Amino acid sequence: MGDSRETGTTRSDSRTKNTKPRPAHRSTRNTLLYIGSVIILVLVVVTFVGVPAVGSFGDPAGRIVFGRYNGEEIAYRPGNYFARQYEMIAQSLRDTHGEMDLELQLRIAWRQAFNRAIMHTALLQQGDRSNLRISEARVDELIARDPRFMQNGRFNAAAYRALGNQEQFALRTLHRESERFDLIVEDTLAGSRPSSREAAFVAAMSGPERSFRVVRFPFSAFPEDQVARYARDNRDLFTELNLSVITLASREEAQQVRARADQGTAPFEELARTYSRDLFADQNGEIGRIWGYEVQQELLNPPDLAEITALEEGELSGLVETTSGWSFYRADQTPAPFSDDDQATLREARDYMQMFEQGRIQDFVRDEAETFARAARQGSLEETARGGGKEIIETPFLPINYGNLQLFTPWNVPEIPDLAEAASREDLLITAFSLDEGTVSEPVMLRRSAIVLELREERQVDPEDTTFLVNAYDMILRQFQMDEVASSYVKEELLDDMFQAAFNRYVLGNR
Repeated sequence: MGDSRETGTTRSDSRTKNTKPRPAHRSTRNTLLYIGSVIILVLVVVTFVGVPAVGSFGDPAGRIVFGRYNGEEIAYRPGNYFARQYEMIAQSLRDTHGEMDLELQLRIAWRQAFNRAIMHTALLQQGDRSNLRISEARVDELIARDPRFMQNGRFNAAAYRALGNQEQFALRTLHRESERFDLIVEDTLAGSRPSSREAAFVAAMSGPERSFRVVRFPFSAFPEDQVARYARDNRDLFTELNLSVITLASREEAQQVRARADQGTAPFEELARTYSRDLFADQNGEIGRIWGYEVQQELLNPPDLAEITALEEGELSGLVETTSGWSFYRADQTPAPFSDDDQATLREARDYMQMFEQGRIQDFVRDEAETFARAARQGSLEETARGGGKEIIETPFLPINYGNLQLFTPWNVPEIPDLAEAASREDLLITAFSLDEGTVSEPVMLRRSAIVLELREERQVDPEDTTFLVNAYDMILRQFQMDEVASSYVKEELLDDMFQAAFNRYVLGNR
């Protein structure tokens, strides 16, 4: 925060950034394939490596408790939902992400299996509240379709009976819970199947795409002389103090204690420990080194700061009303006033302005960007950038992707770090997609910069990409809907999460 410039945001000429080969454009189809791989990696990643030897668990049945949801254990047991999720997704990771760091694989894997078990438990509890029951006849049907008991296309009853009573009971419980879970999900999503026209409409939203030339004016490039001028005009804010404080609930109490401190009838430190009601009482009232603006934030009457910054070493301030009550301060050292030559103070002043005076910085940057845009319209973006030592950034092709939906190419340009979060700004998208080719825009204010855009090129989306999106739409929508189901039924306040301790002990073997 202290630096006055952002590395790489300006140059001495206007050459478009091309020192590195431009990465190939990621099509909508590739974007979705990438999203799919991330979902597999982050949401469902598991590996067979790292399954604990169940006999080594404290529970003889190979049970590990990773947490509780609404009082019910979320436990790993051989063959239960948690374990099956772990094993089912394991193959996906082993086939697609086997090169990943082993411990990272394990951590993501077990966490996601745990997350799925939480949702499974929450939905089954919802089924209990709704008195949802699965008949024994339905369980028989599900077992009859179980591939483990199929022989030549027919159910092999002998194979089922060979399991024994305990395994039969566990299998029936498993099928019963799976059916209840599926029914709740299907009921929740009933009527939400998309039509082919909906899929085609959404796919058409992926284009057209536009590429832009952008010049960025970062707030961090606010000139040093402007920071120094502000600090000089507000020097009390950037005076470095070393203070102690005593705070009382009422003005009358504070007057009495201050009188004792002023007369020396008791040491300041003893008075602080005995009477003060603020956070510094236990440390003899000592605040330590602090900037003037930090003290001012506690003062209900900000002009009182001038008296405090004028204290000589050992002097006491008058009573001032603060957010904690009525206080008086002691200067433990003579204050160090603001100096233009002190770079640490200038960095502190810049940090303060970025936090509390951003409007002043925004106004300056907006004026700078507007001046640049007017000059670029009269000449050219390249000439104006060259004359002002600004860099021109070329973006990849981007669609009207309001909110950076995962369905489409995101507004993500590394050289413009605050662009992605601005994708939910209508003014940005309207400005960008209203430009004629070669036209320079008015400045668009982002969270940490202003940008000026020029349309470089527009193109239609590859038909193969839209076709892929149409075909994949049902699957993608289903994933979004499952996320909604989870957020609707899983309540964080009902979760007792013990995952970290169980993972470290039973998976990594760290006792």
